[in-house]
Amino acid sequence: MGWRFAFAAIFLLVAPQARADATLVMNVAMPRTSSFYLGLYQPWQEAIERESHGRIKIEIPAASLAPLGRQWDMVSSGIADVAMTPDDFIRQRVKLPALAEIPFIAPNSVAATEAIWRTQQKFFDAAHEYKGMKLLGIWLNGGSTVMTTARPVKTIDDFKGLKLWVATPSIKAAVEAFGATPVPSAGASSMFDYVSGGVVDGSVTGKGSLISFQIGRYIKYITLFPGQLGYSVFSFFMNEKSYVRLSPEDRAVIDRVSYETISRRAAEGFVEQDDRANELVTQYGIAVSTASPEFMQALRARIQFFKADWLAAAKERGIDGEAAYDYYVKTARDLAAAGK
Repeated sequence: MGWRFAFAAIFLLVAPQARADATLVMNVAMPRTSSFYLGLYQPWQEAIERESHGRIKIEIPAASLAPLGRQWDMVSSGIADVAMTPDDFIRQRVKLPALAEIPFIAPNSVAATEAIWRTQQKFFDAAHEYKGMKLLGIWLNGGSTVMTTARPVKTIDDFKGLKLWVATPSIKAAVEAFGATPVPSAGASSMFDYVSGGVVDGSVTGKGSLISFQIGRYIKYITLFPGQLGYSVFSFFMNEKSYVRLSPEDRAVIDRVSYETISRRAAEGFVEQDDRANELVTQYGIAVSTASPEFMQALRARIQFFKADWLAAAKERGIDGEAAYDYYVKTARDLAAAGK
């Protein structure tokens, strides 16, 4: 009988071991109707489960496991495996991707998204700003416009006296430099409350907000800007330990559907939302204009500090800021020229 037990023990050592399916908890901190869910969370979940042939299950809790501003801490502590955050909430930790928020240097958000991802890989990874996380993607929203309720903004002087709702510190700084008074966001619903209640004279946001925040009936004018009046940067990440615990085969699935692929898809989702808002522009008779070359020249003269501040942050991180800046700008413009 002893030889049978010995044979069984050897067989167990050499036989392929069965592996339970992997389950990853992905926290969703945005509404299921938002561009975030439709352009990022849902397509990533579907791609992971499809490409892994069901080996990896993405579990989404019914309610967010942490406030939007605590997504990094939640993933870092292991409460969830995967999450997304606006970079404003991690700005002291992650400074370099803010290059993409500098106004007027990238033609459109999809090209800018691919460019900032490539710049992250080529330059920023060496700074280890995402230490402890597996960075799955970086992308930008569709770009900011100026939407107003009483008068159009066609010259630098038109900013004077305006109170404008703003979502990010970068847009706040730009609006102040242009001579208007920024009114920072006080939560997801504050844009509607402030615009509809007349607390502000308009907002600095993407056209998709006409849908997402239902402000179309109050907006009378929209000003567009070549190169966009800044973008907002978002990071999509996974606890590095959760990634390492996966089998090589399953890590390959994560690699295949993430990075530049999911970043581009998320950016496209915002552009699609902006494009759908054109129906509301027509419905409500909103007058749309594009900033003239003279107007753009006046605006650029007011925001030179953006580049100087970013270069200082790059130097602090030990990054060749000038090289990274030039690479990002050229890459974004080349991709846009190629139809991205």
